[in-house]
Amino acid sequence: MKYFKSEWHLALSLFILFLASGCKTQSIETSAPFSIDEKTYFHWVGGKQGTQGTTIRLKGQTSSLNLSFSKIFFQNHEYDVVPQFSSNGFLLEASFSEFKDPVNILHKDPEKEYGNKPPSLEKKIPFDLKNDEAIILYSVNGQEGYHKVTGIKELDKEYRP
Repeated sequence: MKYFKSEWHLALSLFILFLASGCKTQSIETSAPFSIDEKTYFHWVGGKQGTQGTTIRLKGQTSSLNLSFSKIFFQNHEYDVVPQFSSNGFLLEASFSEFKDPVNILHKDPEKEYGNKPPSLEKKIPFDLKNDEAIILYSVNGQEGYHKVTGIKELDKEYRP
């Protein structure tokens, strides 16, 4: 019976090692093939009741020709990015918008509450960031990297029609 237990433990250990070897770790680069010169964000409120969001803008310089950006992780949200490259640098701008439904009906008669929607759970990003920090997912020649940006300045809230 002892032989069976040790063989079972060995098999379990090898299985766990096999699973762990396939895990991808996310190492944040301290040096990147670009620099960020301007970093700002602002919250905005739309003209339709319950519409609001956040926009982040990062301007920078790069000397690499094979650089691409795909995501920004900021304030517990994942933003898709479409970078704008020019001769004097690049601009990354991304927005997150949400529409908050009117408040659910709360009533002592459960039939009156029929149709209320349960609250949606927000997806957690894989990083613990402060309110003025962001992570940029970029790639150079097909190799992905993560770069942390700190000290992002908050601008005044915008009110849109």
